[in-house]
Amino acid sequence: MRNVHLLTRMAGIQQQLLAGHATGLSMSSSSKGREREEFINGFLSRVFPTSFRFGTGDITDTHGRRSGQLDVVIEYPFGPSLPAIGGGEVRLYLAESVAAVIEVKSNLQNQWQEVESTARQLSPLVREFGGVISVGRPPPEQRIPIVAVGYEGWKSLETLKSKVESSEIDAALIIDGGLFASKSGIVATGASGMWAMISIINTTIQGLVSASTTPFSYIAE
Repeated sequence: MRNVHLLTRMAGIQQQLLAGHATGLSMSSSSKGREREEFINGFLSRVFPTSFRFGTGDITDTHGRRSGQLDVVIEYPFGPSLPAIGGGEVRLYLAESVAAVIEVKSNLQNQWQEVESTARQLSPLVREFGGVISVGRPPPEQRIPIVAVGYEGWKSLETLKSKVESSEIDAALIIDGGLFASKSGIVATGASGMWAMISIINTTIQGLVSASTTPFSYIAE
């Protein structure tokens, strides 16, 4: 049975996100980009448990590979990451410390190639856990999941679905219209699409309850 209270709440949040995006349309590209990221970051970091830290920065793995700058990084509570002292929220993350990545764009249709480029840079990085404890379906232990979010984009759910299926993106949401599609086959629209995104991210980051990591391996000869 569909919960009308939850969907009404999500519809209101959807409109708030779109309104926040509209207020920054006259800003410079860099300012708009940072504002987009902070708005999504601020929203999602309040949705999920405080044990998951939200930030931005680059990810590296034990093989010395590095992603480019990532918009939103969701961090597991059982591994270290490196801030710049006094340097704000930008961090260097160890691959094992990262639960998922979210790329945020103004228009997903116009900027899809940028998202695909980020996913290709992220894809070679490998998470090397020791012992793990998981519940339900465990997340992929080695690769880092990536979700794309755009304020605007395609108007067809079928088009969004085909783009996700033919890329290295795990799921994508277009806030205007609430269009959501994932590689797992879940699709939705409107307020349901907004909730589907939260549900998929929740499943992705909470499947792994605990894992042992060896940060010293990053400097071992």
